[in-house]
Amino acid sequence: MIEASVSTGDLVVGRPTPVTIRFVNSGQGTCFNLGLRLRLPAGLVLVKGSAEVDVSTLPAGRAHPHTILVEARRPGQFALTSSTFSYRDENDRPVRVTDFRVGLVARAAPPAVRIKQPTGRLRVECETGQLHLGAWDMMRVLVSNTTGVPLEEVSVAVAGPFGTDGKRSRIESLADGSTARCTFSVKADEGGQHVPVTVHTTYRYRDLDGGSATGTQRDDVKIAVRAVAPHRDPSSDEQVLLYLAASPRDLPPLRSDLEMRKVKERLQLSRARERFRIEWCPAARFDDLSQALIDYEPHVVHFAGHGDVHGNLCVEDDAGLRDLITPAGLGDLFAQHQATIGCVVVNACHSTDLAKILSERVGYAVGMRTQIGDEAAIQFSVGFYQGRFAGMEVPDAFLRGCTYIRSRVALEQQHLTPLLFHYGRLVFPDQAG
Repeated sequence: MIEASVSTGDLVVGRPTPVTIRFVNSGQGTCFNLGLRLRLPAGLVLVKGSAEVDVSTLPAGRAHPHTILVEARRPGQFALTSSTFSYRDENDRPVRVTDFRVGLVARAAPPAVRIKQPTGRLRVECETGQLHLGAWDMMRVLVSNTTGVPLEEVSVAVAGPFGTDGKRSRIESLADGSTARCTFSVKADEGGQHVPVTVHTTYRYRDLDGGSATGTQRDDVKIAVRAVAPHRDPSSDEQVLLYLAASPRDLPPLRSDLEMRKVKERLQLSRARERFRIEWCPAARFDDLSQALIDYEPHVVHFAGHGDVHGNLCVEDDAGLRDLITPAGLGDLFAQHQATIGCVVVNACHSTDLAKILSERVGYAVGMRTQIGDEAAIQFSVGFYQGRFAGMEVPDAFLRGCTYIRSRVALEQQHLTPLLFHYGRLVFPDQAG
């Protein structure tokens, strides 16, 4: 049978609060088709997440957490209810629970405290000493709160004679006297000179009546940034595999850790193990992915995670929930690193559109045409990287990964799920079906 329990943070009126419903299969066999639609009462609003729970399988002893953000508009007692909680038990019998109920209590927010007005400015410094000429690099800016009051929603942007990705760095809160480091992706096109940096900052703070006020600031950073050509060791032929994994808490859990361990085992058993290095980035957010591409300059990028039916990639947000990234956006990001990346493996469901777009930028890309099971995804990775670590070209290693899936009786029907693209074209058209 499936049991449900609930955990929640301190529910205060006007503050979004996470509520996690944990479904546990306490029976002896696998349960199927778990479904539930939450109903929120008046005065309780869904801020983020889905009111619907849909889990295809839940093995014995396993749990599925489902987290949402809710906000109470008034103090008092509330109840999350559902009359559609149902599943099929280990004997394939339908089970329906019509009185599902979760009690919540919201308390009033404490009265606003009158605080003093800002008496100073933010102190802004450039921490970066140099940029790599003609390449995307990271610029680090230190922002110190010397205003005399705590700040919220601090937003920082940089401008100057260099290219940027247009993104702002955001700091949720910055206590008085504290310092935060902001990073920006920039590209210096002119070297051998100092590059001035203009920093634009906006922030919010409590006014004398407890409300919210806004402040802005512009700084011309005095510490110069000198653009220099990057240094590379031409004798090095080490291949870097960047392994990204994401398993948002509001999606079924994945065994990317097991997949990573098996890939590492293949590398240790390879005679060419000295030629490869694996960099692992778990619980990846979009910013982590972007930063890792800059830091490691990988030759192969592997993503283990979820994809949705529209081809979007599911990474994690700051709360560990799903954050959808579009194929077009990822294609633009990878295009900035096409000088080093030669192959991308997207081990996620419904990822063929993404793989096709990525292959147009970097050369080879592997995607999954439909859903792929956890075990099939692991078997493909083991076979694929066994081939790559042995010196096989990407198409041969791809076929080896498909063979690993087909060799297992329970997985045989999934061996046509992976597809390989090369500059936008299918390498093996007969696999398209």
